[in-house]
Amino acid sequence: MNNGCSIFFSSSASHHVPDYKSDAVAEGKERRERTLVPGSNKSIPPEEGQNHYDAIVVGGGPAGLLSAIMLAQKLPPLYSLSSSAKRVVVYDRLDPPPPPDNLVYSTDVSKYYLLGIGHRGQNALKYFDVWKDVENASVAVLGRRDWAPGKMKEEDARITMSNKEVTSRVLARDKLVGVLKQVIETRYKDVIELKYGYQVDPISFGNEDVTSDGEESGPPVQLQVSQCTPLSSDGDTEECSIENNQPSKVTTQFLIAADGAARGIANAMETADEEYRKQRNIFQRLFGKSKQLPFRVTRYDDDNQRVYKSIPIKFPDHWAHDLNYSARSVNSRGTFEALPSDANGNYCALLLLRPDDVLASANCDPKVLREYFDLQFSQFSKLLGDDVMEDVAKKGASTLPSFRFAGPRHHEGKRTVILGDCVHTVKPYFGLGANTALEDVKILSQIIESIPDLEKNIDQAPLEFTKQRAADSRALVKISRGMDRPGKIGTMRFVLPLILDSMFNKIMPKVFGPSMFGMFQKQGVTFTQIQKKKRLDRLMQSVVIATILSSIGMGFGYSTKVLAQALGMSCTVVRGSLAAAMLAAGFARSKLSKKESN
Repeated sequence: MNNGCSIFFSSSASHHVPDYKSDAVAEGKERRERTLVPGSNKSIPPEEGQNHYDAIVVGGGPAGLLSAIMLAQKLPPLYSLSSSAKRVVVYDRLDPPPPPDNLVYSTDVSKYYLLGIGHRGQNALKYFDVWKDVENASVAVLGRRDWAPGKMKEEDARITMSNKEVTSRVLARDKLVGVLKQVIETRYKDVIELKYGYQVDPISFGNEDVTSDGEESGPPVQLQVSQCTPLSSDGDTEECSIENNQPSKVTTQFLIAADGAARGIANAMETADEEYRKQRNIFQRLFGKSKQLPFRVTRYDDDNQRVYKSIPIKFPDHWAHDLNYSARSVNSRGTFEALPSDANGNYCALLLLRPDDVLASANCDPKVLREYFDLQFSQFSKLLGDDVMEDVAKKGASTLPSFRFAGPRHHEGKRTVILGDCVHTVKPYFGLGANTALEDVKILSQIIESIPDLEKNIDQAPLEFTKQRAADSRALVKISRGMDRPGKIGTMRFVLPLILDSMFNKIMPKVFGPSMFGMFQKQGVTFTQIQKKKRLDRLMQSVVIATILSSIGMGFGYSTKVLAQALGMSCTVVRGSLAAAMLAAGFARSKLSKKESN
């Protein structure tokens, strides 16, 4: 189980997206209806009195609830429903969170997962006129206060104020969900129905493209809905126990999957795709009209794993309550990060460790934990009481999500869209996960708004979402994973580009872009554009560095030749002597610096 808050840490050719529209049309009668319920080999016909909604959202997190609000605002009635019926329903496995004004968000701060809302998330929330509600429930973070390893005095910290165009706001994930739930219950209660404690499994995605007379049809998506009780949840999985053996069936004209790590709809898409391809012979695979690439959920191995324990901490009044506090231990054993839960100095901190660290285990010795803090983070240790240390030592560590990408398409058939964390899962170091998920909803909304005669042409939206978002989602995962490589080589791959970008951007800002973090903060720039820009920057930086080194080498060669002629010695002897002198000077300098530090 997730035992506490998580924190928003601020600080080749592009991928080809196939034209799935032409693929889907080409398949025509060749594609059969995909039935996903085990033991069934044909489409299940609608039952009499079967529940139907214009749209169904699977997942009641921030992206799921914002999707429901978007549908209530943008989607016209698609089906003849009774006056008392709701047009949109949201299903979620978990229980609803406390309302946003509940004191638990300040009194039990380490229980809740913190999110940082940057420009991508804020722009999406503004687009649907809910930003003011979220802003009132959040806290501004204006910069960072960092301690270098080994530095623990208050005056040793370096304060870096943010120069972002948009000030980041922080709040608990459950609090954000509570705000959006409150918006739905007050503004859209006649349109949206919220159902908690339900698992949704696809029966059919409605993929039959033609009717018996050859005309296009639009069969609805069919889903099986079961009451359930959540069993466990960590960074990558969510397990649920089915409560009854009499699940209901519902149908819809439009399905949005935003179920995060559960990834139920995406996993079903993967299974259906595998079964469909198995039933096609080798000639159909090689020469058939359909050339759509296989749908896969790519699960990257986490070769740089970190776990965390959450820590409630109250900062005194003379400490700023609108900064991100950060420190690293001398031996890189642990990292301490803290963000505000409210404006009164209540912070939620994370101690990030490796999974095999004794401090990451449950029921570790609180005295050992206290000794570690006194030795590495004494500036924070004095603010933590023995009761807090005992609680932190007692609980087990939580895992961060691993990198995942579901694609290459973000749709199934003509009525299903997947978005958010179930498509592009990244670690929360750079504040891109939740923000990009909210941005997904905005982009889908803009697509829906652009479709003429929407009641008849809603089936154009899923395909268009893939065209506009799939390459960007893949780029997001690849960029984020590239900045999380293990070992010293991984550290160099992370640090060296930041140094080079900073240097070259200062010298030639019109030619070289800012660092990757700076690119993340640019509004209106996609992840594929960031990826292409950084590749171009690396190429040009390599050319400049190679030119400089070549010039230095040529100059050094000419100088040694002149010196050798003047001394009457060979060039080899002169070059060897100069190299030995430089090595000796470097050794002496290192010894002197060590002596001064001692």
